[in-house]
Amino acid sequence: MARGYRWRSIALGIIAAIVVVAAVPAGSAYALNVWGIYKEAQQLEVKGKYAEAIAKYQTIAAEFVKLGEYGNATNMYRYIGADYSYLGKYDEAVANWDKEALYADKAGQTQVSIAAKRKADALRSRTQLFVETQAAVFGNANTHGALFEPKNGALLGAYAELDPAVHNAATGKPFYTEGLEQLTGKKHAAYLLYFEYGKPLSTLKNHIEHAKAAGTALEIGVQPMKGLDEVQDDEYLHQFAQDLADAGIPVFLRFANEMNGNWVPWNGNPKKYIEKFRLVANVLHKTAPDNVAMVWAPGATPEYTINDYYPGDAYVDWVGVSLYTIFNPTLDPLNKGEDRSSHIERFDYIYKQYAKRKPVFISEGGVSYMYPEKMQDKTNWANYQIKQFYASLPMLYPKVKAVFWFDSNHDNSSRVKFYMLSANDKLLSAYKKSIASPFYLSNIGDESPIAYRSIGGSTVDAGPQKVSAYVKTWTPMLSKVTYEIGDKLVATTIGVPWTAAIDFKPYKGKKIDIVVKAYDMAGKLATTQKVAVTVK
Repeated sequence: MARGYRWRSIALGIIAAIVVVAAVPAGSAYALNVWGIYKEAQQLEVKGKYAEAIAKYQTIAAEFVKLGEYGNATNMYRYIGADYSYLGKYDEAVANWDKEALYADKAGQTQVSIAAKRKADALRSRTQLFVETQAAVFGNANTHGALFEPKNGALLGAYAELDPAVHNAATGKPFYTEGLEQLTGKKHAAYLLYFEYGKPLSTLKNHIEHAKAAGTALEIGVQPMKGLDEVQDDEYLHQFAQDLADAGIPVFLRFANEMNGNWVPWNGNPKKYIEKFRLVANVLHKTAPDNVAMVWAPGATPEYTINDYYPGDAYVDWVGVSLYTIFNPTLDPLNKGEDRSSHIERFDYIYKQYAKRKPVFISEGGVSYMYPEKMQDKTNWANYQIKQFYASLPMLYPKVKAVFWFDSNHDNSSRVKFYMLSANDKLLSAYKKSIASPFYLSNIGDESPIAYRSIGGSTVDAGPQKVSAYVKTWTPMLSKVTYEIGDKLVATTIGVPWTAAIDFKPYKGKKIDIVVKAYDMAGKLATTQKVAVTVK
């Protein structure tokens, strides 16, 4: 198979144009016949001899780096990564695409560097190990002392009024506060509603009464649909605040969410947005300080504008985010029609930006069980993402304090989104199993009895420990994970979060490597990762 076809099959989905090998600078002198070796490598690729071609490319890549010809080095590492990917050696492919990104950056090829990093990240393998422990061990380390914030654990929430299996708007029988609990087998601590700014709070009277009767909170998504100018320091705003204070239930007031996206009318003017958010926050903090928490909640994307809209710590009580994943194979660097992204890792940016300052939560979100552009069923993929998300969240992001599932199949701009639990039995089963963890809380005031401590590069107590893992690799789903210590198999697990009982007593006082092997859905070894720990 010719290089041009193979290379394009990997790269064209990632970069807009192929960067060809740079011309030889005038006066350049090489210790090697680099272009002769390069031609030999191309001929080997045509014959499918990728390992031999890699060796050729590595030789001349090193020469280019030595001479500071970073553009040429960039191309060589791109070829090496591509050839490793054809050999199915994806960890090696990633390592070389990282070098492609490095040298592209040195050569001033910014877009090439970004594209190389993106395809490397799509296939990158990583493993983090955790041991389950009592939440009391962490004390106040995971709390900010905010209104309604559990010290440890995450409040369970949902948007559910559009799921006909759990809510009948005409009769109220069932009402979602009871219906979703019956469907999922677990009480939810809060429910999301949308509310148009300018309307009286009395339009939510029925919802407030049911929330009060069920002992649940409401997340009220307040949306100034006429634009930010309608938000004024006037009688309406003060009456609205007083009505919320009198509601008698805990309220998360999410004002003008997803402001970083161009799909909302309050996008585009960060200065004005901050001014209006601060106005609403000042009035609510004064009028309803005991039962209303102000929520600032951008969308997970675009990331680059998020911080421009932050109103400031004095005005924000909780930071939320809209977090949705819909199957998208267009960025698959292997061009095999897979979505290799991780739903939970989409949350990483918001968490790193704000979790030290405020309790953070998924204020709405879900994983679609259909690929809407092709109307392909992606239930198995969605179920894996859901299980991984809810199981890994307490380990990776312990300062997450609430998670709201968007229980609806809705049509937005002629593109149906498929998140409704009652419409897919397998999706519902995955959700029920996921939220059964005691980390997910049914009432404001509850606390999780469990927490997780990372042990990678750290210590673990000698004796039996409950070890779990977050594993991300090139294959979107895994079937099995094994643990080895000193070339001895100590545990095999077959489900996220790959929890196993491991006795560390034989290794007391030693530094050891826990070898984690992950297998794809066909049972083929996908990656081998080592995690160093010291046994106390």
